[in-house]
Amino acid sequence: MSSVRVNCAAALAVMRRDFQLFLSYRLRFVSQVFSTLFAVTLFYYVSRLVNVGEFPSHADYFAYVVVGLAAMELLTATLHTVPTTVRSELLSGTFERMVASPYGPLGGIVAMSLFPMAMATVMVTITLAIASLLFGLPLHWGTVPLVVPAVLLGLLAFLPLAFLLAAIVLIVKQAGSLATFLISGLALAGGSFFPVSILPSGIRWISDVQPLTPALQLTRHELVGAAISGSLDTSPVK
Repeated sequence: MSSVRVNCAAALAVMRRDFQLFLSYRLRFVSQVFSTLFAVTLFYYVSRLVNVGEFPSHADYFAYVVVGLAAMELLTATLHTVPTTVRSELLSGTFERMVASPYGPLGGIVAMSLFPMAMATVMVTITLAIASLLFGLPLHWGTVPLVVPAVLLGLLAFLPLAFLLAAIVLIVKQAGSLATFLISGLALAGGSFFPVSILPSGIRWISDVQPLTPALQLTRHELVGAAISGSLDTSPVK
């Protein structure tokens, strides 16, 4: 058996363990679904109050913010769940076994990130389904499949930050508050819930130097047909 197959088998074993642990909390998935339903419902009615030029209709802002909610699921799974999982492994004494195994610490951390990302992908799908079925979110089905590579690229862009936070956990045994601060800052500067154009000019540059902003723009364009800032006008000349 090649080393690639061995590493894949080890990663799947860790992922299966995390899945079984998740199932041991019987109401966890149900509570996550209800939390998502509450968040989507809340922003649906908030969108009824939005009357600004950048969003011609209430539905435009609702589509904008739903994609932001979906992105927060993936961002939290990457930047918060991964270091939290590493800390849990340290407290239970199982991380040392993984370090001592041929799989090594880096492979172990990568494997532990697989289930949170898969679970976040499921919750993103549920978020979009709730918004579409219950509140009429207009999805552009022709380009929805293109969201998959965009999401994968976004996850790869944030994995280095997740590994950095995991390294901090290994050193100081705590990084939860730093992860929360980082996620909140990225959501603020990346345009998860409001356009970055309304930010003060002194901090607007932050939105241009981190990957969430372009990832959100591309995802919104493929899911709900939102325009990408700075793109060329390809409409026919009249």
